[in-house]
Amino acid sequence: MEKRSKVKREMSLSEATSRLISHILKMGQGEIMDLLELVEKKNFEKKRKSPRFEYYGEAVYVVKGRAYTGFIKNISTEGVFIDTPDVADAGEKIILSFELPEGEHIRISGTVVRGEGTGFAVSFDRTIDGNLSRLKRPAAEPEAAGQLSRGK
Repeated sequence: MEKRSKVKREMSLSEATSRLISHILKMGQGEIMDLLELVEKKNFEKKRKSPRFEYYGEAVYVVKGRAYTGFIKNISTEGVFIDTPDVADAGEKIILSFELPEGEHIRISGTVVRGEGTGFAVSFDRTIDGNLSRLKRPAAEPEAAGQLSRGK
């Protein structure tokens, strides 16, 4: 194991890139897609500054002056994922209104940072001070169906 770490440190970036490409060229499409998903998820997780928590609660949001309803899938002090068929585009400004488990009402503005088929992620303009400690940390695959629940 230590020898492998030593080899990694001594390998040049171009050599490592060449070896990586060589391995990728031998993979099937499914393996390549799995690898891409793994790498993108790892990079996305590095950007996150605060932990996400599972939470399923209704949220009302306004984009471009129009109100919509969706459901919070997970939340942190810095952002939220809204599950809705009315997906907002990345870069859109948004105003959200929802309640935390203890009944604390939150009204906050933010920016949509990414959209996907089932909903979108929002980065809040300021951190929320609500008590999220009662919520359950998400499982390894927090956005998989069936994993939404309130913590006890």
